[in-house]
Amino acid sequence: MAQQNKYRAIYWLVFLASTAGLIFAIYSHWEWLTLILPFVTTSFVKAMDIM
Repeated sequence: MAQQNKYRAIYWLVFLASTAGLIFAIYSHWEWLTLILPFVTTSFVKAMDIM
């Protein structure tokens, strides 16, 4: 069970970093900002332990 919590913490960090990257991409008008969306959504789902 402790190993599963360790992975959830990593997924939360990936989610926060990719969300920050998405916000920066929106702010800087990066034309390929949709490439960040799979990282945001997948890491959120894994962090919430839905999948």
